[in-house]
Amino acid sequence: MKKLAIAITSLLLMTGCSSTPTITNTNNIKEHILKDNVTYDSFSSYSDSDTIIRLPNGEYIHGTKEVNGKYYDSDQDSGAIQAKKAKYYALLAMDVNNYLTEKFEGFNDSDEVFYNKEGSFTNASTVIDENGNETDLANNPDYESMTIKEVKEKEYNRLIQEDAKEEKKNLSSPVSELNELLPKTDSISRTVFNKKNKYAIHYYEVEKNEYFDYIKKIKEKGFDSIDPNSPEETFLGVNSDNISVNIHYDATNKILDLDIRRQ
Repeated sequence: MKKLAIAITSLLLMTGCSSTPTITNTNNIKEHILKDNVTYDSFSSYSDSDTIIRLPNGEYIHGTKEVNGKYYDSDQDSGAIQAKKAKYYALLAMDVNNYLTEKFEGFNDSDEVFYNKEGSFTNASTVIDENGNETDLANNPDYESMTIKEVKEKEYNRLIQEDAKEEKKNLSSPVSELNELLPKTDSISRTVFNKKNKYAIHYYEVEKNEYFDYIKKIKEKGFDSIDPNSPEETFLGVNSDNISVNIHYDATNKILDLDIRRQ
């Protein structure tokens, strides 16, 4: 029997049934998506449940592929994530990038400013404190001199870390009671705030007819419009429990922004 087992093993090796080992543990896809600001469109062709990996050449794939004699398999790679998660990170990167573009409008990357540890900055050399005294920022331990480019990098990392904390909290805590008051939708979404008295969320890829349908469902949930004369892209409503909902629709980018809060 021992000789037979050896013979079978040798035959398998000779006939090529032993496949080339799959290369796993590709680079962290989340870091690359955020760092490179990969667009949502990069993953739009995949189903939400599809596993995604990033190849050494920067290509994102679902399934298997041979590159320079090495085989990659998204179903076996320990670093793979679902396409829905990849879309989430891509949308987060876009949000942060858009925010930074607006925040630093009018500044060049080479401009020198003073950056505050709390995330604010100023191009003034002095500030007036609460007592009316002028303080030289060059000698202020709460401020650091740097270029706008360096500030952008710090702000980007700070915002990404804040979102990561928020996401972790959302995953580990019960679903917000405020969120339960909202209509269900299949749109890709990203939670912005999930606190006791406020819940804010972005919905993406929302067509205009879907927006109007959402507003109809909001009203069916008991939210009456406070301003019937407001633009059709905006809805501000309140229910009998004095909980308000504020909705804005960006038809150009197909984004629905919503926050719901207790008064």
